[in-house]
Amino acid sequence: MTRTIHRNFTEVTDAESARTALLAKGFPPASVTLTRHKPLPQNGATSTVSHLLDNLTPGGPDAAEHARERNGAMLTIDIYEDEQQEQADAIIATFGARAA
Repeated sequence: MTRTIHRNFTEVTDAESARTALLAKGFPPASVTLTRHKPLPQNGATSTVSHLLDNLTPGGPDAAEHARERNGAMLTIDIYEDEQQEQADAIIATFGARAA
């Protein structure tokens, strides 16, 4: 039975290196997807709410803005056999993966 695991990386280059390592170990290219984190678009309503909440955040608006920054990426890996999950986790752990 197919399962999908998701792992986050703080750096895009680490996620890219982990994907390359998975492919080198025989994971099919279609089963390993890299998605870069990107900021959510702001509109009038979310901007107003964000401004209010930013002022309530310890450290103020600057601390809130820093907390929202997401530079990394997420790898999504389709697993077809139980051994593959152990193998995938062992490989991507060396690149700093965190459970999503």
